[in-house]
Amino acid sequence: MYDVVSVRPFCGGLWKTQQFIGFIFGVSSLVVLSILQPIQQYPEANAMLGITLLCGFFWVFEVIPIYITALAPLALMPFFQVTSSEIAAQSYWNSIQMLLIGTYLVDIALEEVALPRRVTLKLLLHFGVVQPGVLLFCFMMLCWVLSMFCNNIAVTLMVTPFAISLMNAAEEQARDE
Repeated sequence: MYDVVSVRPFCGGLWKTQQFIGFIFGVSSLVVLSILQPIQQYPEANAMLGITLLCGFFWVFEVIPIYITALAPLALMPFFQVTSSEIAAQSYWNSIQMLLIGTYLVDIALEEVALPRRVTLKLLLHFGVVQPGVLLFCFMMLCWVLSMFCNNIAVTLMVTPFAISLMNAAEEQARDE
């Protein structure tokens, strides 16, 4: 089905019917659980259940993009006094996530200076395409050494550009011959 204005009848053509239904269900569940408070023993649990249902409806019905929906608890939990913003933010950022972001930034820097392409071209000039086993061994040794100091995800993110550049360079060299 094509995305045209006729399938987006709500909010001036911004939302499809399913998105509008998800918005209504999500917001109404949050409001109803916050006002009625069916769980008397733990009043914060009502607001947290409402926030959880809001995020669930927003994810299922694709009301807003999923990465924005994932940040909703960060803003809503302090607003409904479920927890402090400091505690909520700590669950979003820890050392593992910072490691992944740092690895992504290193990967971007490597791509910016074209280091993977230069290294793979040097490997191809040295070993050539006629010895693919040696190239595979070099990659295995590189991954083995890097895995001693980094986690496996970081190694994968760092080695993947090299492997892609190697494949592209090998294809170019095979086309030229």
